[in-house]
Amino acid sequence: MNPVVFLHRQLSYFMGTSADQPGFLFKSPSAPMFMHERAQIILRRTEVLAWVFMVLVPMWLAVDVLIFPSSVVISLVYGRLLVTLFLGAVLIFSVVMVERASWLTAYFFLICLVAIPEIFEIFAHSVFYHWQINNLHITATQSAAIFLYRQLPIVYISGLALFPLTLLESLPILLAMLVLVAISHTGTTDPLAFSAALVAELWLVVVIGGSAVLAGLLQFNLFWQRHRLADFDAETGLLTKQAALELIKLFWDDQAQAKRYIGVGMMAIPQASAAAPNRQSDSERLSREVTYLEQHLPPGMQAVRWSSHFLGVIATGYSYQELRDLMNTLYDQTDSPSNPYGGRNVIVAERAIDHSISPANLLSTAEKKLKRALRSRP
Repeated sequence: MNPVVFLHRQLSYFMGTSADQPGFLFKSPSAPMFMHERAQIILRRTEVLAWVFMVLVPMWLAVDVLIFPSSVVISLVYGRLLVTLFLGAVLIFSVVMVERASWLTAYFFLICLVAIPEIFEIFAHSVFYHWQINNLHITATQSAAIFLYRQLPIVYISGLALFPLTLLESLPILLAMLVLVAISHTGTTDPLAFSAALVAELWLVVVIGGSAVLAGLLQFNLFWQRHRLADFDAETGLLTKQAALELIKLFWDDQAQAKRYIGVGMMAIPQASAAAPNRQSDSERLSREVTYLEQHLPPGMQAVRWSSHFLGVIATGYSYQELRDLMNTLYDQTDSPSNPYGGRNVIVAERAIDHSISPANLLSTAEKKLKRALRSRP
């Protein structure tokens, strides 16, 4: 068995989820909506942490001044100023890119956020190393401060638990940190030169940091499952109006540049008459229509519950007439007028045909069309 598959099954068992369910620990779902939201989460957290580090890095000079001699402090000042400037650049670019975030840009800025303090830790280690050669007698406070500097990689690796990364996405960052720490502590890239103490320290970093990363991933996986439930209607399991709007926004610019169609189809859900209300019958009929809608939609379409009384679809790559033909087919298959139910109207709105200037405008046009059709119905 593939070791990754085996580990995934064990972790799924540990988490209490199905092993066949698309997992977050090793492989991210390919849904563009998920990827976009995940990229935005990474960039927003990168932005916040960059701002926090920009404040803490210069402030820590007060601790250095109290503990180390002026020669060491002056060397650390230059490093801290450069770190602050680079963190400021990461902050600015994160703010600019958050609205059009992609996974690659988000991952790049996350690597920058992690790499900048890590490189500073290597620089500080070099400063302390040369200072200790010339000063054999250091105080307990100075020794403790240097020890804390050396533990920064554990803090950084543990910090990966704050980000919605899979284990495979976290692994390159973790390994790169370990390599940088090993090289800075030995001054060589030869693995045979690594001492047993250094190997033990690196193993400690993996165990402590990795445990924090895994704990964070498990918690984020649970949070994400609960969060995604808000995108689906509780009664039918179809996309909600807000989720559909977000999905249209993701496709809007790319589809417009490629001159491809983006359409919305709507039809009213039959309601029992006031004279013969039957809530159980209404519920059963709604369930049958939703099931038919989900089973017969072609690729490029998503079923949506637009409101308590409107069902329909969003479609990409289908012309106005193609979408209308599909909606009429759905109408013919699901509509069987009887005494308590009235007939229904089907409407279609398409971005180019209706000259819609935004996703919200497209939905508004569709809703107005259907409401006008309902009012004009005899």
